[in-house]
Order: sequence, then structure tokens, then C-alpha cells
Amino acid sequence: MSKPQPTTVTVLPAIATVPNPETEIETNVRDFQTFVSFILTISIFGASTFAVIVGQMQDPADIWKPDPPPFTLSRVRTFLAIAWLCFVLSLAVAAYSSSLLTVWRQRASRAGGGDHSWWKSWDRFGVAASIVSHGLISVAFFFLSVSLVAYVGEVGWIMVGFMIVCLVFGLGLSLY
Repeated sequence: MSKPQPTTVTVLPAIATVPNPETEIETNVRDFQTFVSFILTISIFGASTFAVIVGQMQDPADIWKPDPPPFTLSRVRTFLAIAWLCFVLSLAVAAYSSSLLTVWRQRASRAGGGDHSWWKSWDRFGVAASIVSHGLISVAFFFLSVSLVAYVGEVGWIMVGFMIVCLVFGLGLSLY
């Protein structure tokens, strides 16, 4: 039997990394801008429900005959209108918060670029805008789901349950 060869272990000195606040700020800003573009896309899609609200809709009573429908046509229109309002408000929150972010960043760059004091204000405001946008989108989809119950009961109720889970998740995430 041969003797085992001795192994050598090289220990490298640890390199201390100092967090760069500018990199962290820009990463967070990029993340928020991605979130805003996602919210804008969904909100524009949801705001298109306006055509359904003002258009001719089939009365759920015709579908559910001889049983009464879970919701009347006027109630369905109300649910759709609430969903549309939430989509439009989410669109406004996303657009205005993105504009405010741009203004704050431009002011900081004009002041010399090294001033990161705007970030403290933006951090709180950005998180609040994200929570409000997410909440409005979730509530909008909840009311779209409830309006679906009047036409396709089981699918609508499944969607309502899913949206309740999403609302609870969003609430938990914002409290985290």
C-alpha cells in the first residue's frame, strides 16, 4: 500500500466588502421601475373593462332560469365598475409614483449626484405606492371574479377564493 499524499490547504484572506449605497439605490429603483411597468400593463388591460360596463350585457337571469342568479345584471355592472375604478386608480398610483421617482432622482443628480438623502423619502413612498398598487390590482381582480360568478358560478367562486388568497398574501407581504 502506498502512503497517502499530504494535502495542502491554502487559506485566502477574507476580503471585506463594503456595501455601495449608490449601487443599492439604483438596484432598488430598477426593481421598482420593473414593478411599475408590470402594474401599468395589468392596469391598462383591466381598464379596458369599461367597454363591457357600458355595452350590452346578457342578463344573468336568462342563464340561470328557472333559478334566480347569484347577482343581478345591475349588481354585475356595479362589480365591473368597481374593478374598473381600481384598475384606473392603480394606473394613476403607478404613473405618479414613477414620475415622482424621476423628479427626485433628477434633483439629486443636479445637486451633484452624491446626495442620497432623497432615498430615505423615496424608500417609504415607494413601498407605500407598491402596496397600494398591489392592493388595488388584487381588489380589481376580486370584483372581476365576483362578477364572473353571475355567469359561470363554479369558475367564478374558484377565482374569488384564489383572489382572497392573493389579498391575504399581499397583506402579509406588506406587513413583512
